[in-house]
Order: sequence, then C-alpha cells, then structure tokens
Amino acid sequence: MGQRTLEARHRRARVPLTLAVELAKMKNQFALRKPCANCPFRKDAAAIELQPGRKEEIIEGLLSSEKQTFHCHKTVYRDDGRNHDDEGNYRPVDVCQCPGAAAVARKFGRDTVMVQVATRLGVIGHDHYDAAIPSTIGPNDLTINRDIARV
Repeated sequence: MGQRTLEARHRRARVPLTLAVELAKMKNQFALRKPCANCPFRKDAAAIELQPGRKEEIIEGLLSSEKQTFHCHKTVYRDDGRNHDDEGNYRPVDVCQCPGAAAVARKFGRDTVMVQVATRLGVIGHDHYDAAIPSTIGPNDLTINRDIARV
C-alpha cells in the first residue's frame, strides 16, 4: 500500500497515520489463509515431520501464552534471505502467521492471541482461517498437556 493511499485512509478514518501503517504491516502477517503444501499441521501425508512432541509444544505455547506466535516455515526461510541478517541471524521482517497452527488452535476452542488481536482490530475477519480447518489435524491427533494449554 502506497504512502498516498495510507494518508487518504488516515484522513477518512481519522486514525493516526502511524497506527494505519502498523495495521497495514500487521495485515501482511495474515496474508496466508490455508496451510502450505507441506505444513506440519496438515492431516495428510504431505505434512513435514517434526521432532516428536514438537507439534504439541507449539500448540501448547500458542494456547497458553500471550507472547508466543508461530510463523509459516515458508515465510521464515524465504529464498531471498530477507528474514535473516548478514550474519545469518533470524530477524523477521516479512513473515506470516501459520494458518495450520492457527486452525489447530481454533479446534481446541480458542484462537491464538495474535489472531484475537488481529480480529479485534479488524485486520482479519473471524472466519479468516475457516478454509484451513478441514485440512488440519485436530485435538485427537495431539497429546497436549491441557493444564499447560489452558483448555
């Protein structure tokens, strides 16, 4: 979105320009609506394998913490390296929330905190990840600690 477009939106909505810029950046984090072809949270054979217990750890963290998020691996490890500095350290500048993880969290009865915030700010609709629900694993596919996950 160009600067002129943001300034016009700012004048119409009477939203501080810096907030409009930050909301536009936040919207980029939610560009994906469905799990990628080999998302670890897919329920088909295309899902990449993670270390034993890693999926549970991710979902427990997403459901129990207001500080945790999980990005799609395809946006973290981009071919052009834009999310890593010159020394190879991870510095996320262009990542998306993982639709697979978000859909699995919803199947446990609660959206992740990032999804809740984006929904409340009007960045995404409540139905944003509905298309991801049918293709992802569910609560019966994971052995999570319900006390940790607070479900």
